[in-house]
Amino acid sequence: MSRVRTSGGSWYAPFHMERYECDQCGACCKGTLIIEADDLDVMREPRLIEADGHHRGKSVHQMVYEIQHDFKAVYLACGTPCSFLKEDNGCSIYPTRPNCCVGMEAGDEQCQAARGMEGLLPVAE
Repeated sequence: MSRVRTSGGSWYAPFHMERYECDQCGACCKGTLIIEADDLDVMREPRLIEADGHHRGKSVHQMVYEIQHDFKAVYLACGTPCSFLKEDNGCSIYPTRPNCCVGMEAGDEQCQAARGMEGLLPVAE
């Protein structure tokens, strides 16, 4: 592994994290992982409220209040596929998807676990 010199003159070996390409399998969205939306997600994408049968029909204001004060949550996938998962495994709200979806990285522990639960091989480098 190569080393890098800092501005102070000391040396360190940079941490190497493997990078994987997402193969669009959709395993992360098919209900094996719990996908939860927070207040910022709901403000950015109000359709998230309608995706959770427990909160359907609530206003954004009411849902944000319940998340912030009553510790409620909006669940998109919890034993069932996310309602925004398209037939081709794409996301119908990709530009405004929840932060937990944005943070999902191809090949990370959650990705590999979801793939395993769907009977898929691990993502390869």
